[in-house]
Amino acid sequence: MKKILWIGLLAALMAGTAIAQEYKVVPFGQGDWANLTSGQYGGYLVLGSLDNPKTFNYHIAQETSSTDICGMFHAGLTEVNPITDKVEPGLAKSWDISADGLTITFHLRQGLKWSDGAPFTADDVIFTFKGVIYNDDVRTDYRDVLPEGMTVEKVDDYTVVFTIPEPFRPFLREIGGAIYPAHKLQDLSRVYNPDADPEALNRVWGVDAKPEDIVGMGPFMLKEFIPDQLVVIVRNPNYWKVDPKGNRLPYLDGIKYVIAFSQDTIMLKFRNGELDVYAPRPEDLATLIAEKTQKGFEVRIDPTKPLTGTTWIVFNQDCPNEALKTYFSMLDFRKAMAHLVDKKSIIDNVYLGLGVPQWSPVTMLSPFYTEDVPKYEYDLGKAAELLDKIGLVDRNGDGWRDLPDGTTFEFELQTNAGNTIREQICQIFAADAAKIGIKVNFNPISFNALVTKLLGGQYEAVLLGLTGSSEPHGGANVYTSCGGLHFWKYSDCEDPTPIAKRIDELFDLGVKTYDFDEAYGYYAEYQRLFAENLDLIFTVNMVFRYALYQNLQNTAEFSPLQGVLGFAEYMWKANPKMVGNRVVG
Repeated sequence: MKKILWIGLLAALMAGTAIAQEYKVVPFGQGDWANLTSGQYGGYLVLGSLDNPKTFNYHIAQETSSTDICGMFHAGLTEVNPITDKVEPGLAKSWDISADGLTITFHLRQGLKWSDGAPFTADDVIFTFKGVIYNDDVRTDYRDVLPEGMTVEKVDDYTVVFTIPEPFRPFLREIGGAIYPAHKLQDLSRVYNPDADPEALNRVWGVDAKPEDIVGMGPFMLKEFIPDQLVVIVRNPNYWKVDPKGNRLPYLDGIKYVIAFSQDTIMLKFRNGELDVYAPRPEDLATLIAEKTQKGFEVRIDPTKPLTGTTWIVFNQDCPNEALKTYFSMLDFRKAMAHLVDKKSIIDNVYLGLGVPQWSPVTMLSPFYTEDVPKYEYDLGKAAELLDKIGLVDRNGDGWRDLPDGTTFEFELQTNAGNTIREQICQIFAADAAKIGIKVNFNPISFNALVTKLLGGQYEAVLLGLTGSSEPHGGANVYTSCGGLHFWKYSDCEDPTPIAKRIDELFDLGVKTYDFDEAYGYYAEYQRLFAENLDLIFTVNMVFRYALYQNLQNTAEFSPLQGVLGFAEYMWKANPKMVGNRVVG
């Protein structure tokens, strides 16, 4: 057995308990944490949100309006260091890996408690994977990124063993999903209770749940949700991390998410001191830079670091409108649409120079990213030629291209209302489409309504975005043919195209090798195939930028890989901030 240990401080011990509480010590001021310091308690981090959460059930949530909040309630066996992006121990203090890489034994921290005070044990880990994750009743995308055929068994109250049938390179990163409390949810799982309602685990912890019913091991827990106004989460008094002085984290009293519905409103609230942090649009920067000294905030911009996510236009290849489905399924049509995306204009006029073209599904910050992918540059002439080739021509001379029956070819393009950057990109795209006779009906709607349409396949075309990480396999729930977020063509699961089959194979091969160069080759081929097939037409990726008030501490390491929420459990407020002559924080 090969022992893998976190190199750092050992857990602190708390006297007077039956079992020593093996906390994780976060070494502020040392090594990778040199720029972070031990802090003081008190205050709320106040953030803006564009929509209500749809659920507080992390394992079924598929939109950031939900995951940004309920992700704070939970913790996993492993976690990713927000500074280095490396995997570290989480609820597991260490692990052993067998010589063949197929057996991983986790040693859990002892004496830890759930937010409601119940003890955390191996039973919770077993329940999470057997009763939730690998329970077919539960509609979770998490299964998509885990090894098929994985088993998990309890050795004792603080030891669990995972067995996988084949090597799985990103195992330690992907196994770090939220652990759920067996004592609260076990009776809702048919794995444990055959009489349970099959939908029980999908309905639990909805937005109407009582805060005290939502139990986790994360740094925060729910206090209050006022629809269309506010979500308040507060410090988990039983959290399992401490600073070098033995102070239990987090320092903040909690986080308040102000539901604002538009970026204009979020910008105004930040300028008024009502929010602590804001990711400004390029159009906001001149105003913020002019005000920063007077109002006590700073503006950080790093044009060399693009964000980890992607923004794209997608055409529904399973569209309910059969005429549109026919053309959306044609590669030449999608090529024509790709040639309509004027990335230079978007960068110059929407991002004001603070953006870079995105061509690949893998984040540019990943070591597996390759620039060697097909690129469909902006070219109205090529777009028109491709549309002529597939028979989309103006049949009646009115300036719009028509279907074979003579009716105008048109489609609805939607994005989330209030996101002015996405709205502007859609408007540029629609205007360029009109130049070659394609009628695009732009119709922005609320974020949650848009996500519902996207995941339900009830849309025509959408401009939206996906979060990302440095590990390509983290996108398996999107890019593999049966992934829960394979929203452009869910029918690939039953009848995959040759390209979809090959991408599935490449994802499988990419996790079965521990050789980086070999894995890089597989992921490079996947990126080339996906970019060539244009199931998503990527647009532009904005560069890293943040505005934040100066009394907010332990923010020195904010990065595109881990933004504000990646540091929330470590932040603290030095003193109240002043805006004009008002104390607001």
